[in-house]
Amino acid sequence: MRVSFMIIILFVGVVFWQVLEYGVNAAPKEVVVRKVLPMDVPFEMMEARTYLNRIREAMNMNTLMQNDNLNSAAQAHADYLVANNGSSHDEIEGYENFTGIEPFERVFHAGYNASHVSENLSTQHHDAKSSMDGLFSAIYHRFAFLSPSIDEIGVGVTQNEQDSDKSAFVYVMGNSELNRLCSFKSFKGAGKYVYKVCKNREHRIAQKKFHKALNYNKQNNPRIVIYPYDGQEEVSPAFYSEVPDPLPDHEVSGFPLSIEFNDYFFKDVQLNSFKLFKKGEEVSNVRLMDKYSDPHQRFTEKQYALFPLERLEYDTQYRAEVEYVSNNKTEKLTWTFRTQIPTEKLHTVTQEEESIEIESGKSHIIYFKPLDAHDIVKNIQFPTTVDIQFIDNNTLKLTLMSDETDSFDIVSDTRVLHIEVKSSN
Repeated sequence: MRVSFMIIILFVGVVFWQVLEYGVNAAPKEVVVRKVLPMDVPFEMMEARTYLNRIREAMNMNTLMQNDNLNSAAQAHADYLVANNGSSHDEIEGYENFTGIEPFERVFHAGYNASHVSENLSTQHHDAKSSMDGLFSAIYHRFAFLSPSIDEIGVGVTQNEQDSDKSAFVYVMGNSELNRLCSFKSFKGAGKYVYKVCKNREHRIAQKKFHKALNYNKQNNPRIVIYPYDGQEEVSPAFYSEVPDPLPDHEVSGFPLSIEFNDYFFKDVQLNSFKLFKKGEEVSNVRLMDKYSDPHQRFTEKQYALFPLERLEYDTQYRAEVEYVSNNKTEKLTWTFRTQIPTEKLHTVTQEEESIEIESGKSHIIYFKPLDAHDIVKNIQFPTTVDIQFIDNNTLKLTLMSDETDSFDIVSDTRVLHIEVKSSN
């Protein structure tokens, strides 16, 4: 029995990295709107910091302490984003919940004394893990989370009570030793000093103490920070977008690899090669990014990223190799990681129009392998007797809601999938 009622879903990528927004367009016969459930906001706030610290700990990095002032600043900006339907790091004076245009102004407003802070955010996510995973796929935001110089964090989470689809996660990171120096009396002795780094812009810090504060955490972190880290499991296979976008000519690509040489240990380093291997074969369609090739000039001279220009495969082990020169000595670094393993049977669709057979009574993962750098699933149509949840912009989880369905189609802007249902008996 082929079902006639259809759900039409618009699929849009927005905001500060890969964020998926699902809206429902008017359908000719029947529309079903699925609202997300309200979050347990206090739990998700705690889970965000716990999850990030779990990652840093697995990489032998220092974990991040909670700072109440940073918490207040992060929460204020999360409230601002949801109240004003925003997605920016900047606020507009006069708007609801405004506390400062830039992150450093907002931490000052919250009682934090040092201006050296960084901020990550995501919107329209409904749990800490998906928010954090998305930000780790975004290279600029990843470097902020994995900075060797930070040791404290504040987390803010807000969800609109009337519209649970609207939410914001905000993370503000800082350096506790620098904040402590900004809380002391201003330096008045002889010698070099720095200023304009504290809430009181005229506050002076002896230059030696300032550099010691910046280096305090770096010396207690690894010499080299790599991600995905060695032995990591369940790595996302894809990267979609970030603001600013490091790959503006791609709507979909593979999950980027990154390496940062801790500048406390490395004064001079030269990268000779950065390679990725799958099943012993080098992945050749890649783009290496450094300070000079980064289109937005966000990288430091010690940061590098390797972007596979095609999505990685599910449930596959990859090997990364880096060769570099430091102090006139050539070194080689090798590590492995494995991509996500689907929890249900995986069906990979490789053509514009294709037919597959699924078994009733079970959920299935449908992966529309991108046909090119811009092929993401948009505006899909499917029967009301089918439940669909998006895993990413090319992958969905499908569950039949009726035993009466024996065949149906999933149709998007660029793909048509004919599905036959066979009995599980």
